[in-house]
Amino acid sequence: MKVTHIYHSGYAVELENTVLIFDWYTGKLPEFDRSKEVYVFVSHKHGDHYGDCIWKLADIPGIKYILDENIKVRKNADITYVTCGREYTAGNIRIRTFLSTDEGVAFLVYAEGKKIYHAGDLNLWYWEGEPDEDNDWQIRTYKREIDTLADILGGEKLDAAMVTFDPRQEDHIADGINYFESRISAESIYLMHYWDDEAEVRKYLPLIADRSPVRFS
Repeated sequence: MKVTHIYHSGYAVELENTVLIFDWYTGKLPEFDRSKEVYVFVSHKHGDHYGDCIWKLADIPGIKYILDENIKVRKNADITYVTCGREYTAGNIRIRTFLSTDEGVAFLVYAEGKKIYHAGDLNLWYWEGEPDEDNDWQIRTYKREIDTLADILGGEKLDAAMVTFDPRQEDHIADGINYFESRISAESIYLMHYWDDEAEVRKYLPLIADRSPVRFS
């Protein structure tokens, strides 16, 4: 399995026969074998997760798009629209969706015996200065969705998890990832949602409980 960080929350995961592309809106895709099954995921319509560039891939034979239901497009393409809390099958993969604490969905993908998680904007978005009821909702909802993911996994380990780590949250940047790691095991956790701020993000790495290997790509 080859995991490549494209930019921000954009990731590509290449397996033996399958390529999964998540939340690509800018940046250069890695080279991959276009004879493989290709699946493009978009967690929601925000401009830092969805871009028209994904349609440049539409000429790949058999390519499939998995889009949040609020992204309405008129394209001659194989599109599966998804909403939270559901299970879907597209081609040879299975997908489970979760409610984002911002907008859209997070994805759990079963492909070629691998279990791959992409959070989209599902994160514990605790902001200093925001009303207590808003932050309490974030804590409660995030934990509920991660607990649901843990229940579905039933103690099995994720092969890869792409999890938000946004430096704008400062001292609360690791709240989400630390709860995630307290409930779920992963072979590797890949950080995302930091634009060009990798150097800034690295300052906060000591806040991560470090139960699973954390990577940038």
